[in-house]
Amino acid sequence: MNPQLNPQLNQELNPELSPRMSPRLRPRLSPRPGIRLAAEVRHQTALIARDPGPLIGYLLMGVLLITVTRPLYAAVAPRNADKAVSGIDQAAAGMAVMFSLFALKVGAAHLLNERTWHTWDRLLASPARFGEILLGKAVPIFLAVAVQQALLFGFAAAAFGLHPRAGWWALACCALGWSACVLLLGFGASTLARSPAQLSAAGDVFALLTTVLGGALVPVALLPGWLRAIAPVSPGYWALAAYRDALAGTPGQLTRPLLMLGVFALAGAGGAALIGAWQRRPAFPARRRRAAMGQI
Repeated sequence: MNPQLNPQLNQELNPELSPRMSPRLRPRLSPRPGIRLAAEVRHQTALIARDPGPLIGYLLMGVLLITVTRPLYAAVAPRNADKAVSGIDQAAAGMAVMFSLFALKVGAAHLLNERTWHTWDRLLASPARFGEILLGKAVPIFLAVAVQQALLFGFAAAAFGLHPRAGWWALACCALGWSACVLLLGFGASTLARSPAQLSAAGDVFALLTTVLGGALVPVALLPGWLRAIAPVSPGYWALAAYRDALAGTPGQLTRPLLMLGVFALAGAGGAALIGAWQRRPAFPARRRRAAMGQI
């Protein structure tokens, strides 16, 4: 159902528009930030739950590819100059990175739909602050990406005996850091795309390039020289490095790759904030007022 027709969310975010309130009191009433945030989280969770097909499909594809690529990665492991990682380490880490990037498209599409349906203008016109709106959108998407990675690594552990040498807590830190990076990059992508077709095409190209340069499909040591030279510009490269350090290294080796993921995350957040500030500039106040009243 089109979110424009969701009166419950509109009432929770815009109680001053309720017809049951006295007009004299409407401008003075505003829900607490926690109530607004909870309303937005519930709404975004409902949108994801109504169409879980893409996330389930990416999870099943990841499980299948872990199973079929494990022998291949085990065969090329001796030629991997980065670390002495096992076949299941490389397969699980590579598929976790690859399909989290595809899941990124799902999250970005939800944000783009808000603009397509004109509900983004309603949210901006509500008492909710811009940061509250983004956080309410971010929490369910972040959890979806993190759960996807947890299920992929859980499958690899149960079926093929994957065990991180640095400890499960180190692997969890990598998964959470990469999920946050993916989320913020998705926010940046959703502010740039103008249509679902644009987002889908750009998301597929970005996911494939990041996966290849990161070494998720083919170990970086086996890539052509010119690709190895530019591999560090890919966030997937540092995500794979973090996962390899957690799976085959020590916790002390995680610092650099996690810091680099933080740099990419800040770049995505900064881009989204700048574009969002430009979109919120006071150039169309009348349109926002009409959007809040349901006239557009």
